[in-house]
Amino acid sequence: MELLLETFKQKKIEFILSVILAALGSVLYIVPYVIIFYIIRYYLNAGVNASFEPVIEMLFYGFLAIVLRYILVISSFVSSHIAAFDLLYIIRKRLTEHIGTLPMGFWSSNNTGRVRKIIQEDVETIENFVAHHIPDMVSGLVLPLVTLAFLFTVDWRLAIAAAIPLPLGLILVKMMWSGAGTGQQRRESFREYHDSLEKMNSTSVEYVQGMPAVKVFNLTLDSFRRLKFSVLDYRKFVLKISKKSTPYWATFSAIVVGGGIFVIPTGLYLLQMGEINVSTMILFLLLGTGCMCEFIPFIMTVSHSEYIFEGAKRIESILNEKPLPEPSSPIIPDRYGIELNDVCFRYHNSEVLSNINTVIPEGSFTAIVGPSGAGKTTLVNLMARMWDVSCGTIRIGGIDLRDMGTAGVNRTVGTVFQEVQMLTDTVRENIRMGKTDVTQESIEKAARAAACHDFILSLPNGYDTVIGEGGEVHLSGGEKQRIALARVILKDPPVILLDEASSYADAENETRMQEAFSKLMAGKTVVVIAHRLSTIVNADSILVVNHGEVEEQGTHDQLLENKGLYYQMWKAHTKARHWKLSDKESD
Repeated sequence: MELLLETFKQKKIEFILSVILAALGSVLYIVPYVIIFYIIRYYLNAGVNASFEPVIEMLFYGFLAIVLRYILVISSFVSSHIAAFDLLYIIRKRLTEHIGTLPMGFWSSNNTGRVRKIIQEDVETIENFVAHHIPDMVSGLVLPLVTLAFLFTVDWRLAIAAAIPLPLGLILVKMMWSGAGTGQQRRESFREYHDSLEKMNSTSVEYVQGMPAVKVFNLTLDSFRRLKFSVLDYRKFVLKISKKSTPYWATFSAIVVGGGIFVIPTGLYLLQMGEINVSTMILFLLLGTGCMCEFIPFIMTVSHSEYIFEGAKRIESILNEKPLPEPSSPIIPDRYGIELNDVCFRYHNSEVLSNINTVIPEGSFTAIVGPSGAGKTTLVNLMARMWDVSCGTIRIGGIDLRDMGTAGVNRTVGTVFQEVQMLTDTVRENIRMGKTDVTQESIEKAARAAACHDFILSLPNGYDTVIGEGGEVHLSGGEKQRIALARVILKDPPVILLDEASSYADAENETRMQEAFSKLMAGKTVVVIAHRLSTIVNADSILVVNHGEVEEQGTHDQLLENKGLYYQMWKAHTKARHWKLSDKESD
């Protein structure tokens, strides 16, 4: 909670002001009732023919108290919401900026549903707590206490009767909490609640993203077992909590709201005995019953505090994730050959890559091939410093990637992978990617080189068409890859990492993209993960990765002569290229 408390301190003035204003507004709440009490007592003592001037004066003060109370309540509301929305902005900004510094390993162990819930729902809980719960809690505590203090000055016996619901209610709340287990058990219960909600969010995202398969195969919700069971688990958990707490909570609310069951018989008895007058009875009926209801928001906030704190812990869990270390003085290389020395990489205590040693000369074209799961993508991700190596070093131009820093690596290395993400923004901004100093002419030139200018012009608003998950149109895989290629062409980095970036293209566009690659790769250090071996026969060097190690290395001809794994892959590739339906099968 320390990180969040530091954030709260940034808005402590607005926060404290809202609390003070809420407390003062609660005090003024009872003033009109007190004035009604004095007016009734005045007429009972002086008679109906008494002067009206004192009444006018008291009514004026009552009206003034009402106006001041509403001013205070509105001011408290505004102050608390300013603090809350500023905090919401600060926390979300801090979260998103911090997430941007985290390595890819963070996303391997944290699904998007969990992160989305924390950024949206858990942060929203903090906003609700500051904007609504805290002022309500202050009012719910101050008003009953001030009211009881005043009532004790009027008649201590009726005041005790009016106060009876409070200890009874607290006993019921204690029983409700005890029914939910010890403090540790309740915290564990709220952790389970958040876990079940995160799981449901995550599986819901998967279900929506898999909607094409749902339509094609006419699937139902029952077919998505993970989503079905996550919804059922959430329902089961919420019902279990509700069944435990509802009886106690309903009884507590009934006792507090129905506090008159203690005041009325006591008041009637004292009235009959001549111990009090009608004005006192009316005062206690108004204040002694109604004001106790304000205690309910206080108890509700206290009851929900562990839920709120659990959400805050999850926010902190992301903020406590360690980003990639950054050098104090980043070094930018002036040469762009890549060296991998004794590189290994472990993930969750599992060896993914081991003993990788190779040199990729500056300006060369190197391909990486191997079976699925061999570690090809992980190796390229390490070259882009999406993770740090577990041992060994990766250098560009003789400079360790860790000494270049994230910004230095990003300026030096451009990437185009199979799974391309588009921002919900215009095509222009998706190509520009934050580079404000480029002209429209440069963007269009990059798009032409990536063979995507023509299809961009065919979109509803051309380069101003909003694409991405929430955009006007949804692009095909090939169209996304060409836009991603245009990004790299515009960036013009000296080192380029590609993951079969033309895999989605049709025959015509593949030819155009290969031409674009040829222009893009001229004079640059290029590393390509190849799935179609025919595209890399002219590579300067081919790394054959298998079981996390470089099993072979050489040119296409050299590897064929070795008759190793690459030779077997080439035979399978050639056979697949020449495969066709037989006449019998086509019939």
